[in-house]
Amino acid sequence: MAGQENPYVLYGAYASYYTGKTRSYLRKKGIPFIERVVSHPRFRNVIRPTAQSKRVPILEAPDGTIIQDTTAIFEYLEARFPTPPALPPGPRQRLAAYLFDLFCSENMKIAWHYRWNFPEQNQRFVTMDFGRSFRPQGSDDELARYGDLIAAQMDGHRANIGITPDMFGVMDEIYFDLLDTLERHFTHYPFLLGGLPSVGDFGLMGPLFAHLARDPYPLHIMQMRSPRVFRWVEHMNTPEIRAPEFFDYPLEYLADDAVPETIVTLLRQFTQDYTPVYREGVALYNDWASRHASLPPGSIISPDGQDQPSLGRITVTLRGHTMTPASQAHSLWVLQRTLNWLKHLDAPARTACRDFAAECGAEELLALNLVRPLSRTRNRLSLG
Repeated sequence: MAGQENPYVLYGAYASYYTGKTRSYLRKKGIPFIERVVSHPRFRNVIRPTAQSKRVPILEAPDGTIIQDTTAIFEYLEARFPTPPALPPGPRQRLAAYLFDLFCSENMKIAWHYRWNFPEQNQRFVTMDFGRSFRPQGSDDELARYGDLIAAQMDGHRANIGITPDMFGVMDEIYFDLLDTLERHFTHYPFLLGGLPSVGDFGLMGPLFAHLARDPYPLHIMQMRSPRVFRWVEHMNTPEIRAPEFFDYPLEYLADDAVPETIVTLLRQFTQDYTPVYREGVALYNDWASRHASLPPGSIISPDGQDQPSLGRITVTLRGHTMTPASQAHSLWVLQRTLNWLKHLDAPARTACRDFAAECGAEELLALNLVRPLSRTRNRLSLG
């Protein structure tokens, strides 16, 4: 195991959705690491050219291995640091954790909405926060200038997200439902599935920490409406697994592969809200893959080399409102991890997962099939 004298290096930003997820994982796993911002000379001169990507987080291992993307980082590290396990041993809990990671890492548009659609409340904090990643000791004017560049990029991304002003009320519904159910859950449990944080907890940290529990407007809502959720976010950023409020709670997953009712409730809502996104995205990808059947394995999906390309727009309905966001092939690659895992289960575990999928409304989602597997080549989505 790497010692403190030779730690991992996490390159990212404190305002970054996915850096927050990875930072929490490293801390809770007790993996020695240091953090660097994207303006660090080694990131500019070595890490970014080697990874052929500027998308954070990027992890540099003690032996010089460079891993980009939170899912790839997780799979790399979990094999090397299996204790405490972030993958529950039971099939029901494992499926619940994978689904939480999928939905929270890939579908939480509320995080984008509450950050960028409330500039009066958020803009100074967010722009200065991003600016520090590029000029850590810069003047206020320098931080604002760099932060404004990020804000302009996000504004250009607005059409791809698909949130129009008539949907602001829907975003409130989704956020409040999430907070209220999690508030009930964290009254009784330190983590999603008992006394250990799982990959699902770390997936949830993406939207909850960097955006919803730091940006002024959604933070105020969280603190006033769901203080236990805010406390969970605070604790997920500490290295200790045991929270002081749960001093006598066993440091293990719930016995008998149990999944709390609150988690089933959230998964049922997630599948209802987001299964159409995957159904339409898979249909779009399958059509594209069939039309490009002659491409050899390893072919980059995006002709212009984008690392997370869209294959076009999809039309979906979210709580009665029609949206036309850009499809994201990357989310299908993350879904593929769960589909592949399910295929290799033994018969009793497969039955347990089938029953749990029915319980949380995930049958349609887990029946989806990619006509050709997705892979990653040089940190870009490619054909398997």
